[in-house]
Amino acid sequence: MELCLLGLLMDLFALKKGHAVHQERIIRASGEQILLPCGKDSPHTRWFWFPLTPRCANIIGESVEITWSPTKSYVTPTRFNQRLVYQSPGSLLLRNLVMSDEGTYVCRLPNGSETHTILEVTTGCHNHLTVSSQWLNESSLRLSCHHCRSVNTARGFYWTLNSERLGRRSWAQKSHSGSYITLNPIRPVIWGRWECRSTVNSSWVSEICLKQQTREDAAAAPGGHDVREVEVWIWTLFLAGLALVPVIGIVLCFCKSTGRKNKERKEETDHASLRNPAGILLRQNEELSERESLEETSASLHYAQLQHPSRKSPSILTTDSTTVYAAIV
Repeated sequence: MELCLLGLLMDLFALKKGHAVHQERIIRASGEQILLPCGKDSPHTRWFWFPLTPRCANIIGESVEITWSPTKSYVTPTRFNQRLVYQSPGSLLLRNLVMSDEGTYVCRLPNGSETHTILEVTTGCHNHLTVSSQWLNESSLRLSCHHCRSVNTARGFYWTLNSERLGRRSWAQKSHSGSYITLNPIRPVIWGRWECRSTVNSSWVSEICLKQQTREDAAAAPGGHDVREVEVWIWTLFLAGLALVPVIGIVLCFCKSTGRKNKERKEETDHASLRNPAGILLRQNEELSERESLEETSASLHYAQLQHPSRKSPSILTTDSTTVYAAIV
């Protein structure tokens, strides 16, 4: 991740100046070699190295120029002595890679064009030894060192940190043979170049670079997945909330629009009443007349009682008078 960001920043800087840039990313293991390409051969071609971890590479500043003397086979910085070889046309061959060789190598031609080679070095067998690291948890890291091949003698090792022998440290617990070191708790002092040296042969030395843990490294460490899952849930809820914002906005706009339309209708009715009061009064009078007509109709129904005197009939004899009820409308 850091290598990609470093290369990207360098590309942007070169493009700002209007220079052509060719970039390539290469991964190699410790102990292997790499060919650093260049556009073409020129006596004025210059090489620069931007180490990934200057502290681990023992470099002051962010970059250093690579120079060499073809006659004396002398190379600067001196860490590349006996390892860096000039290859025609204009390329460099870097042998016996170590982890502190990581970084971006820049070939700059006289016309301003550049070739960037981003080198990443992984764990591998270097100088008869293999050194690796493993995160046990967020606050504990283990370094291991062993011989690449079986050795009949005792496998003893000792460690140095930034070229100083480790000795006894409360935060560094070593195994009996020195093949393992557990760093707990993690402290800023541990960042840098760790070298494992074999007691079998003092020339057998291999290194590993420790740099401050990034977010990706923390997620990959044991226990870091839980933190990562919490972050994922937080981001999911946040994105879900963002997705609901437009829906809520649409509902609010709809309600506001409906209320506005109802208000406009009411205002139009009120304005019409003000503009034509005679029509409103006429309508009210008509409604009142209809009501009164209905009341008169219901009130016009009466009952009358008529009493006729009794008459004598030859066929029907009645002794009482007859009462007749009639409805008068």
